[in-house]
Amino acid sequence: MTDDITRLVRFTSKGLDEVLQAKNQGLKGEITHIGAGTGRYHPDGSEIALRDERQRVAIVDYEDLGNRQLRMAALFDGEGEYEIGEFGFYLASGTLLAVYSVAGKLLTYKAAAARVLQKFTLDIAPLPADSVTIVVGDENLNILIAEELAAVATANIDNMARHLGVLFRVITLEFK
Repeated sequence: MTDDITRLVRFTSKGLDEVLQAKNQGLKGEITHIGAGTGRYHPDGSEIALRDERQRVAIVDYEDLGNRQLRMAALFDGEGEYEIGEFGFYLASGTLLAVYSVAGKLLTYKAAAARVLQKFTLDIAPLPADSVTIVVGDENLNILIAEELAAVATANIDNMARHLGVLFRVITLEFK
């Protein structure tokens, strides 16, 4: 999907205007959220909202790849269940900066109570240089994997305890 999105993302007129205004004031537009919706269409840049937004979440991870390529991730979770046919990239003000959607194409699916971690590479070459930045929300990927890391650590400790138990039994048998 990374290759598709770099070719098919469409920046919105309203989003571009806001980024240009910020740049003219010496500021940067802050990309803070990614939305997911069920619409399936070819964006034309006139969008001010996703056609059928179901969830909007803070960005949970970000990396500057150079060459005006920004990689970011969003975690869609909760009880909602929906087909995803559109993604929107939002500025801190709530303005829709860019849309990714393909007419008639399902991009992915969000099952009830499932987590969908979606990564994006956004080509910001159409924007003025140094005009945007990514703001990662409170919950980042390091926090998201804390439960998984704790489970692995617990399993490793249990395994080491079993090995020590076996070692002590062997030592006891050898010195009898």
